[in-house]
Amino acid sequence: MNLKNIMKITGIILIFVILQSYFTNPESFSTIIGRWTGYFMTLIMAIFIAILLEPIEKYLKKKSKINDVLAISLSIVFVVLIVIIMSLIVIPEIISSLKVLNDMYPAISEKVLTIGKDVTNYLAEKNIYTVNTEELNDSITNFISNNTSNIKEFVFAFVGGLVNWTLGFTNLIIAFTLAFLILLDKKNLMKTLENLIKIIFGVKNTPYVMNKLKLSKDIFISYISGKIIVSSIVGLCVYIILLITGTPYAALSAILLGVGNMIPYVGSIFGGIVAFFLILLVAPIKTLILLIAIIISQLVDGFIVGPKIIGNKVGLSTFWVMVSMIIFGNLFGIVGMFLGTPILSIIKLFYVDLLKRAEQGGKE
Repeated sequence: MNLKNIMKITGIILIFVILQSYFTNPESFSTIIGRWTGYFMTLIMAIFIAILLEPIEKYLKKKSKINDVLAISLSIVFVVLIVIIMSLIVIPEIISSLKVLNDMYPAISEKVLTIGKDVTNYLAEKNIYTVNTEELNDSITNFISNNTSNIKEFVFAFVGGLVNWTLGFTNLIIAFTLAFLILLDKKNLMKTLENLIKIIFGVKNTPYVMNKLKLSKDIFISYISGKIIVSSIVGLCVYIILLITGTPYAALSAILLGVGNMIPYVGSIFGGIVAFFLILLVAPIKTLILLIAIIISQLVDGFIVGPKIIGNKVGLSTFWVMVSMIIFGNLFGIVGMFLGTPILSIIKLFYVDLLKRAEQGGKE
């Protein structure tokens, strides 16, 4: 038995063991995957950063005729500056909105109690439904106090998350450093990757695998960069409409819908629901403006910006996009929901070719 057949059998056994482990105990399997992902997270981040920085580096080298070190350094500086500028705009706005929302809870509690009493009295007067007013007031008070504490816990958790992000800043610096080294030594690393592919798949199949890896990288770059641009435009559309109409939480709503748009279908719905309830608490009539802003932004995404920037790069139907979010979301959380679509699209590349080979073999 040659090495190629041994590798195939080993791969089949490994896939079988993984599937059995997942279906037998999915929670433990997800925990194990999460731990291993955590161990290599910095390296994974570095590879993603390097892939996203490469087009910027190539553009700078093409336009300015500068060397690799300077081009990579300027690419990193450019990305870091954008992240810093966005953080300086976004983070204070989020913190300010959360503080205002937290300060409003006493007034909201009083308003809900008043509405509850009015509804109860009206129902009692019309002999429609009679309830114990004291019990109702206690229930409403308990509900509000519990949810108020939950919101406060959310605020504290958010602040705690900021602390964790600050502590994780070291890993981000390391990831950017590794990305710099990956781009600087790209040729040697690609040669090493090609040699590994020769060992695993054989010399004959190496050009095919390398070509598919290149196509996979192109799909990944097109999807990620396209989604970032499109989601930024969606958020900007919402922000402009809400700002012009004087709708509260304009920036926070724009952030929720822009970031939510990064996750197909589900993200926009979730971001829209959260923004809707935030505005509903302050200015109920303004929720109509929010709905109009969401519709306009989604039309811009679906018919104008999205097709031109992302186009048909992914090549997946709605059904398979949803399947990718469910599978990879369960395995890797929000990151998995975001990356599931390009990953499944890359898997489709190999699936289509394997199907063609199988059909050609059947005809022969």
